Order: sequence, then C-alpha cells, then structure tokens
Amino acid sequence: MKCLYCKEEIIKDNSSEEHVFPKAFGCPDNWVLDCVCRNCNVELGATIDRQLAGNSIEGIWRLQKIGSRSKKPIRQNRIRINIPDEDRFGEFRGVILFADFLQTDSLYLPPQILICDIFGKKKSILIEDMSDEEIKNIKGKYDLFAYNSKEYKKAVQRLKKLGKKIDETKNNHLSITAIKEDGKLEVEVRGGIDLIICRAIAKIAFNYFAKVHGAGQALDSKFDTIRNFVRTGVMPKSKIVNIEKGHILADETDRQYSLEGHIFTIENKGNYIISKIALTNMFGFYYIVKIGDLGPIWRDIKKGHAYSLKSGKIIELFSPTFLILNSKLKRIRV
Repeated sequence: MKCLYCKEEIIKDNSSEEHVFPKAFGCPDNWVLDCVCRNCNVELGATIDRQLAGNSIEGIWRLQKIGSRSKKPIRQNRIRINIPDEDRFGEFRGVILFADFLQTDSLYLPPQILICDIFGKKKSILIEDMSDEEIKNIKGKYDLFAYNSKEYKKAVQRLKKLGKKIDETKNNHLSITAIKEDGKLEVEVRGGIDLIICRAIAKIAFNYFAKVHGAGQALDSKFDTIRNFVRTGVMPKSKIVNIEKGHILADETDRQYSLEGHIFTIENKGNYIISKIALTNMFGFYYIVKIGDLGPIWRDIKKGHAYSLKSGKIIELFSPTFLILNSKLKRIRV
C-alpha cells in the first residue's frame, strides 16, 4: 500500500485513517481511507483542513450547525465579520468580529481602533496589525474597542505611550437596540477563497475519488498534478479548482433545496474527470475540481454521495444529481 499523496510505502508504524472529508464537518468514522500515511494525514490536517474548518465561509456555517470539535482559536483572515454600518448599532457600527470557536454560534470583539475620516467613512483596524508608527499617524476621530476590560486597558496603555488620548471610562457595551428579540446579533460575513481553501477542497475531491474508485486507480501518475497541488500548493497552468454558481442537485434553487449538508460527485467532462463539491448545499455556489485525465478507454465513472446533517449519515445519489430513488421511483427528501 502506498500513500495517496506522497506515494511512500505505508507500513504498520505509519498507517492511519483519513476521513474522506474533514471530521470537523461531520464525516462519519466509517467513511475513511486507509491509503494516506500518518505523516500526510497529520500535516495536511493541521494546515489546510484546519484552515477550511475555521477560516472559511463554510467554517462559519459549520460552527453554527455542528459546533467546534478542536476548540482551537484560529485567526480569521479569509473571512471578515462586521457589525453592519447602520444607525441602530451606534458607535459599534462597522467594527470587526471574530468567530469564537470555543462556543457554538458565538462571536467576540478583538481589540481594534475604529477611525472616522473627515468624510464620515469608518474603517476598523485590529490593534495587533498596527505598527507604532501607524498608530502615531492616526488622523481624525477614532474609538477603541476590545472584548473585555483587561484587553481594553492593555490597548489604552499602548495608545497612551504613543501619544494618543483615549477615554478610559467609555462604556464598551453594544446598545440594546442592536439586539433582536431572540437575543441574536445580525452581522455581515464576507469570505475569501484563496489557495489554502482551494487545496482543502481539492483534497476532499481527491479523497472522494479514491474512496469510490479505489486507491489503486488514484495512485496513477496521471493524477500527480492534483496530488502535488494538495501537498505543496504548486499551481499548474490550468486551474484545478473553479467556482460555479447554482446547485449540484437537480431542480434545486436558492429558495428550495432537498438536503442540508454536503454533496460529493464524480463524473466526466470531455476527457477530464471532475468532482463537484458543496460543503454548504444551501449556498448558491459549489466547487468544480479537475481530478485528471479520463484515459483512452471510456468507462462509466459517475458516482455521487451526500452527507445529511439531519440524519448524520452518508446517502448515495442517483445519476449523480438526484437523491437516490426508492422502489416507487420517487425522489426522497432528506
């Protein structure tokens, strides 16, 4: 047995179980691969998998739906969460928030300065991202925010040393008018999809290919491009991961969908094997991953599976864009 990613021989001391998609997103323990060595499993899990789980738009979604398994804080620079720039949020309008992965569906306020220029436009900057020189050169009105009194006082001391005046007695609490009747705070979330996230998605697609078509086929040299992309991030001339608007499952729209969960498919497009991946089926986009060449002999490679959050189970797809049919040939809803 050779490793799916480094192609080194897997021995007893270096064997492991690789989840087809990250366990943080709910992958069952019976949906695993035995063809990834422990070194690759640990390295890729600690880097690209972890970033997908905590530093992506899908990561925020899974925090609300599933919760955090690792309980590890992650600095979020691929997603941006802001309190909207609306009057009801008062002086907090526009501030930056982080997802708190120690709690489900929770946010916290990192230490930051909110600057208002002469035109009334506001810009929030994290204290830890600002050099001493940048703080000295702040112009216009500004406010200081932090998630607790200890961090607030620490930021005040730094600003005072650099010659900036700040109100040390300011009430640093959000106005009650900003909170909805159900106790929720409405925020804006914007996500960035960069090389790390693309590598994590490509890894899921390649794992799925190995799961449904076998490790032996996935080890073929024609798949070295995606293999190296996942391992090293080396970008080939032709993009491996692309984003498509819409939904994978047939007849679904942004307002009507059959499944809340994740979708994985394999099919051919021309001479290429492609995988379609949706970690958030309710979103209006999914990923198309170019696995590699189909080869000279045509064969039916179509496969599809979905993970249902409701049941916590893997469901086989039909076609593979329909949920599997029952004996009466009617699509079941999950």
